[in-house]
Amino acid sequence: LGAGGFKTAHPGWLSLTPLMESGLGSIAGQAVAVKRPFYKVYPSTGNPSYKIGCFALADEIPKLFREANILYWSNSLLQLTYAFIDRCITSSTESPPFEIPRVRFVDAGLALSYSQRGSKAPAKGGSKVGSSCAGYLVEELIEGGHAEFVKFIHNMDSNPLLD
Repeated sequence: LGAGGFKTAHPGWLSLTPLMESGLGSIAGQAVAVKRPFYKVYPSTGNPSYKIGCFALADEIPKLFREANILYWSNSLLQLTYAFIDRCITSSTESPPFEIPRVRFVDAGLALSYSQRGSKAPAKGGSKVGSSCAGYLVEELIEGGHAEFVKFIHNMDSNPLLD
């Protein structure tokens, strides 16, 4: 799908067992965007092109947890904002003189992949849980491109994209 300022995005499919009641993970084989953080590696020659560097797992997981946590709290604050607006409109004698846009954040979640532990070396207590290999930010895939989706704010600049 491409690369942004600090994450790569790849097509993926999500199948949860059991399925969620609604939203992300409610459809078996749901198409999603799978994202991973990266850093830019510039050549020493001063060439402006760069290569994508991958973080070590110990550095990647905290970055992904932070990103998922920010999405979670941002969505909660947005819901509180709209609840406040709706209460004000309901208690007012007049409608606002302008339309209030309804925006939202993408549904997202954190996914961790684990290696499978071989049967020769079970963990303490007989468990066969493997160790984590990678982390991913999994987001709903927005179909329709710019005709269906308008990005108002992005991570590289907090100014609204109204054009």
